[in-house]
This record gives sequence, structure tokens and C-alpha cells, in this order.
Amino acid sequence: MGRKKYKNLDYDYIVSSVAGYAKVAPIARKVKAGDDMAIAKAAAMMTAAVRNVMPKDKQVVLVPIPNRTGRAGYTKTLAEKISEALHLPVIDALASNTHEPLYLVKKANGSIDEVPLYFYRIRRVPRDKIPILIDNVLDTGHTAMAAYEAIGRQDTLMAVLGDTHKFTPNKWKTDIYPLIDNNMASKKKEEVQQQATPKEEPKAQTEKKAAKKTAKLPKSKTLAELYENMKEKHPDAVLLFRTGDFYTALNADASKVADTLSIKPTKPAKAEDGPLQVTFPHHALDTNLPKLIRAGLRVAIVDSLEKKQSVEKSTSVKTETKAQETKVQEKKEEGKNVDKSASAKQEHQPREPQMVTVNGDKVSHAHAFQSKVNPADWFYVAQLNGKQLNPMKMDAADIAAYQKREAKVEDMMQKYYPTKLAPKVSAEEYKAANILSDGRVIDKMTVYKEKDEQRADYGKYKLYAQVGDQRMSVPMTKADQSAFFDRVTTPAALVEKNFGERLHLASAYAIYQLPANIKVEDIRVAKDNMDGKWKISAAVGENGRTDKKAISFDDGFSLFQAKTVTREQLAAKYLSDDIKVLSGQKQAISNGLKM
Repeated sequence: MGRKKYKNLDYDYIVSSVAGYAKVAPIARKVKAGDDMAIAKAAAMMTAAVRNVMPKDKQVVLVPIPNRTGRAGYTKTLAEKISEALHLPVIDALASNTHEPLYLVKKANGSIDEVPLYFYRIRRVPRDKIPILIDNVLDTGHTAMAAYEAIGRQDTLMAVLGDTHKFTPNKWKTDIYPLIDNNMASKKKEEVQQQATPKEEPKAQTEKKAAKKTAKLPKSKTLAELYENMKEKHPDAVLLFRTGDFYTALNADASKVADTLSIKPTKPAKAEDGPLQVTFPHHALDTNLPKLIRAGLRVAIVDSLEKKQSVEKSTSVKTETKAQETKVQEKKEEGKNVDKSASAKQEHQPREPQMVTVNGDKVSHAHAFQSKVNPADWFYVAQLNGKQLNPMKMDAADIAAYQKREAKVEDMMQKYYPTKLAPKVSAEEYKAANILSDGRVIDKMTVYKEKDEQRADYGKYKLYAQVGDQRMSVPMTKADQSAFFDRVTTPAALVEKNFGERLHLASAYAIYQLPANIKVEDIRVAKDNMDGKWKISAAVGENGRTDKKAISFDDGFSLFQAKTVTREQLAAKYLSDDIKVLSGQKQAISNGLKM
């Protein structure tokens, strides 16, 4: 456990780390992959790191750092798990542009200086709370520094699972990492939204139709030759060539792209490709293209493949040109035979799901595993649409069936994840299902987490409902939690199940039934003169009478006023154990006489 302080001209970077990366690497990799169990374990380890960096005299708030998608993913889950242990608020306050994962760039010996990183604040962090940034691993510190700058507060702190001792908080290189003022956050957010859904201008639509009539591209041996050929057809456009996982601009176009995107140009690996080039990852196109367009450039995108070349030309967004058809496609048009075996090899056959639920969700993987802590325990876990579900402890019979290969995925899913297989309730049905079986309307129903530390049910999910003047809350069972969050139940069903007796509903008492094979008679409900409580008792055949059991006020109201419950149902609720005991005593005596 360590707390480090790094100094530069602008900030004191105070970071608390659980351990060096070498010690936490196995769990850190699983955390990055989104493994729920690994995230829970990492959060438990990081609680001490957060305590280590927390100021004693001020309140704090946890702020997860965004990932390559632009928003916090597993880091948000990590922060929420830490929050459960330390009772700290979590604010998802930061966002960024989508970018190449830095660890992949470093793994490929690439320069992270060529991966632009734009962080901005999307939610306000209260001034009276100290922000603590939450991340998995601190390496070079590029994302950490971007987050510090976006928060824009000198008192910002950070807690991580591991560190590689490479963090060097130098000032940003403004030609590569433009600083974003927090006052620009709303403007930056609008810019990102516009990039995500670009609008096509009328002029672009006209050019799109004209481009489809463009002649087939001439064959070119090198990228430079293709560049020259394309420049003849589109002299006023900046050409971006798809080369593997990157887009590349050459020569004069490279200079324009470098100036607009603040990317450092380099020399091509091959001398014949010209004196200058600029490259950026293919998935950054949606971010970079609008910037080039807004700078007044016309852009043509060339997908250069082994057997296919296609051009997309745009003034405000990409517009398509007709692609050169591959040899295989030309042969099909001419009616010639095609080598089917060759094309079959190129086709990727996706793995068939082990089952598909009624909602269309795919169970892509399911298996059982043995606990390392207690080898006697086994857990069943499944993946739904590629996302792992929480492991469930298995019964002994299921363990044996699984080991004998007799356990079916459908049966195991139905037992351990029933709400994942139940039909989902549509938004319209859910909204409409707010009427109880007696016609009363549910005015409000919600699920919340108890935050009062003085209560016995602190930290548990609770169900709250308001029906008329009655306001009720109760801790939720795991089954009800799953049904609610998976949206396979309705407000009416949850309220009737949890508050039916308090609301004196006949449906709440339907579950209570006396055993059919035991003679129960003379069921009495009377007020006890000793303590003034209403109590119930019953005679069990010739075996005597049960003890008197006090009934609740709600049950008494349901019996005498609402008349929604019978004496037999109350006897089944309060006297079932006593009835079984009395019935068993007679059997035991009979057996004794026979002996």
C-alpha cells in the first residue's frame, strides 16, 4: 500500500496504490475485461487505498475515469463497489472522446503521443467534496493527467489498484493534448454528439449520386501510385487511405490533416510512398472526420483492400463512390463458376449460443466451477449476450448431475437465473399495471437502497409503495430484486406480494391452505381475557387442541372488517406446525401399540 506525491507546475498529483503492477497484474487484467468477481475483489483491496488518501477533515466523492469508449465502464462498477464498503457517493462526472486503448498502442510499440485524448466534465462535483479519481492501473499517467485537468481542482486525489512506477506528470504537449477548459464542457459535449450523428447536407447528397457514376479505379501497385491516381480525379479533396487498422494521409494531404488534428506527421516506412504521412486508428474516424469537415476540407476516404477499392467522398460528411468490384464478383456477374471452397474459408461462422431465451437473449456460455476458498462449494455461472452473470451457489444434486454431464443448460438456467428466462414486461404494460386486485390504484412504487446507517436493514434494497393514505416499505428478497431489475414483474404483482396482507387483499391469503389429509375442526378466533389479544386455535381430530396463537392487527381486520380471509386460511398461517405435531403424535402412539 503506498501513497505517492508527484509535482508539476500546475498540480500536486497525490495517488494511493494498493501495490506494484507485478503483484496485482492477474486481477487487474480480469478487471479490465469486466469480470464481476475480479471487480468485487479489486474493490475490497482498494478500500484501504481510498482510506489512505482520504482527508480526515473533509468529505469526498468517488469519480470513475472514462475508458476508450468515452464513458466510465468497469471503473464505474469498481467505484460503486468501493462505495458500498465505505459509504461514499459516486459521481460519473467525466467523459472523453473514443480512442485507441493505450495499452494496445504500447503493446504494439506505438507512440501514445499519436493517440489524442480529450477529457471533459459532464457533471458538477460539489465544491464541499474532494474528488478521488478511481482507476485500475496507473502506468504512464496520460489518462490520469487528462482526468486531473478536466476536473480542474487542485485538491483532486486518486486511488488505483496497481502502478508501474512510470507516472511522470509533465505538462501537456499542447500540440498533441489540447487542454479543455471546464467552461467548454457543454460545448464539447455538443460537439461529440454531433460527431456521433452527423447530418448530411443537400450538396453532399447531390455529390453522392454523382459519385456512384464514377468509373472503376485504375489498379495501383503502391499507396503512392493510388494517391496520384486518386488526386487526378479528386484534386480538391484530402485523401484518407485505409491501411490495416489505420487511416493514412500522404504528402500535402498529410500536412493538412496534421495541422487540423494536431497530430505529428512522420516519414513513410517506404520511400516510394512520399516524404510525409499521418496516421490515426480506424475507429477514430468518427471523431476526426467532423473536425476535418469543420475546418473547411473536402475529404475522400479510400478503403484499400487486397481485391477491393472503394471511395467515399464528402463535403459535410462521407459520401460513397462506386467501389471497384472484386474478381470473384465480376465472375459471378459474367455467369462463371466461383471457387466455393475459397469463399467458405473466408466466412467466419459465429459460435452458436447454448440456448436462446424467450426474450431473444443468447446464453453464449454456461459452466460450473469449484470454489478455491471452500472446495465443497460449487457455483454455476453463465454469460448472457456475452456479459457474465453473478455466480450462483449450486445444490448438491445439481453438482452431481453436472459432474455426470446430466445437467442441461435450460434446466440450470431456469433454476439459478429464472428471471433471465421469464418474458419481459414492456414499458407500456409496466406503466399500466398499477391497479390492485380489489380495484385500488398504486399511487407510487419505487425501489431504493437504505442509506440510514442506524437501521438494521442499512445497505439493502427496499420496496416502497403508496396506496391511498398508506405508505409502506419492506426489504426486498433476492428473487424480487432480480424480477424488478430484469423487468419481468409489475408494480401490482410486487405490491400484492409484499404488502397484500397489510392492504387486506384476498389474493394475499390464497397461499394458505390446510393439509387435506388432516382433520381440522372447531377453529376459534377469540379475545384472550389475560392480555386482550385476539388469538386463534383449532381442534385436530381426536388428538386435542392446538395452543392459542395471537394474530396480527391486519389479519384481524381482514377477518372481521374486510372479510378477505377465512378462519381456515388463518389456521393454516398460524397453526400449521402445531397441527402437524398433533397429527404426528397419534401416529407415533399407534406404532407403539403395534410393537
